[in-house]
Amino acid sequence: MNTISESTDIAEKSRKHRRGSLQVYESMREDILWLRIDPGSAIDEVALAERFKISRTPIREALLLLSGDDLVKFLPNRTTIVAPLLLDNTGAYLDTYLILSRAVVRSAALNSHCCEEADLQRRLALVQSTIKASNAKPALRADLELRRCLGALSGNEFQQKFFNNILDAGIRTRILHYYPNANQDDLQKVSDDWNALVASIRNGRVDDADAIMTSMIMAEGEIIVRALRPKYGQDMNITTPNFSSGV
Repeated sequence: MNTISESTDIAEKSRKHRRGSLQVYESMREDILWLRIDPGSAIDEVALAERFKISRTPIREALLLLSGDDLVKFLPNRTTIVAPLLLDNTGAYLDTYLILSRAVVRSAALNSHCCEEADLQRRLALVQSTIKASNAKPALRADLELRRCLGALSGNEFQQKFFNNILDAGIRTRILHYYPNANQDDLQKVSDDWNALVASIRNGRVDDADAIMTSMIMAEGEIIVRALRPKYGQDMNITTPNFSSGV
């Protein structure tokens, strides 16, 4: 009886650890993606254990899961940090984002007969209303939900999985570099393009949907690149001033 009781206790502790680690993982993932925690910030395991009222073992398990998503990094000195945003993989991100986005809208247009028009229109209206209100994070959330809806409409579970991954991978880049640097003309064009894209998908116009999405992603990439250009350094007069006269 004692052996059975001990086995039950061990199994229950294991389940609690798994639940605890998944809770921490999901909460931390949301905080990191939506920049509630700054890139490069050190992660305090003790503080997390106190916050979630659990031991440090499920905290470490959650951090391993986040590391698998490239959202945290383990340093040689045993410090864990939120993964910084690096410029060296931005080109790879944009390439993958473009390729998968094109594949998704082509698949969605081919499956237009399965399209729930009311749901698609509701999501489109939410994107447009948040863009009009100039609410960056709500606009991004609405935009992501519409893209995920198109991914589901594609009918390809593998394509949908990797598309969702690349959408998540770009959240921090879009918050930091896209929305703060997209002007009203840029955003109005996004709103118009979404109208045309959804209409193309509903009507099964595969090539039109592909062309519109390609244009949208390329424009987004240009705005991100614009955000990284020097803002004022090129206009500075760095001629050495002459202090000899009038002093």
